[in-house]
Amino acid sequence: MSGIFQEGYFTETNPVLPGRAFSIKILEPIAAEETDCHLAEIFRGEGCGLVFALDGRIQVAQNDEFMYHEMFAHTAAYAHESPENILVIGGANGGLVRELLKHPCVEHIDVCDKDGALVELCKKHLPGSRKAMENFKVDITVMDGVDFIHGKRSCYDLILVEGSMHEKDKGLASKEFMAECKLALKPGGVLAVQAGSHILHTEIALRQSLLFRELFNYSGYFTITVPSFSGGSTGVCIGCDEHEVNRPIRMPFRRFVRSLKAYSSVMHKAAFVLPPFWNKIAVKMGAEAE
Repeated sequence: MSGIFQEGYFTETNPVLPGRAFSIKILEPIAAEETDCHLAEIFRGEGCGLVFALDGRIQVAQNDEFMYHEMFAHTAAYAHESPENILVIGGANGGLVRELLKHPCVEHIDVCDKDGALVELCKKHLPGSRKAMENFKVDITVMDGVDFIHGKRSCYDLILVEGSMHEKDKGLASKEFMAECKLALKPGGVLAVQAGSHILHTEIALRQSLLFRELFNYSGYFTITVPSFSGGSTGVCIGCDEHEVNRPIRMPFRRFVRSLKAYSSVMHKAAFVLPPFWNKIAVKMGAEAE
């Protein structure tokens, strides 16, 4: 295991929060692998179940991952009338794919991740990952997302992008990449991109929000509470040219909603409600951009 594992705890530090850290007691180290792109570590943590960390940052904790994956996947999916063809860029752990496959309308999911070893590691150790990623509706391509999306036109109803906040994936946060993703959407298509915490990464999240406002007729930023993430939350920018995205376009079946623990049509709308400080900074940044 790496030097991050000290005195029986996994400790994640965050440059945005100097002097503070988040620690989980390690009950059992499971795996550590240095791939071509990342240092991946998996362990069993007290009160957390299996924990998957990437380059020292927690990506998945078994006890609360549903909060992130359900809200990301279903808020995007229910912002579309009937998503049949979907692209997930990143998402090596399979959580988003697992949730998207719950929609009967989904016919095919392309998964693009530049780290094939990471995909295999997650399939081996994370519950449900293999079943989701080896589903007959899913095709996995090992390639940088920026290269994968280039030149694709009107292919997908829904594109979800993970990893844009990672230092090694900065290309996934660029205006050029977002514009390519938009071109790859079919009419009525929806793009949703991980954009960081409105609390910790306020200016980054707002910059992405303003970019989506520029690219799409309708856009928004929604928050997701995830206790195991540094700062306890993250956020997603979402956009569409044909209709609003801050409410479900189709209503979830009652039986479907009962099977979920985080997403509902009410939560969909509530996730877009942001505090006053965000709106004040957004006005200021918007004025500066002009």
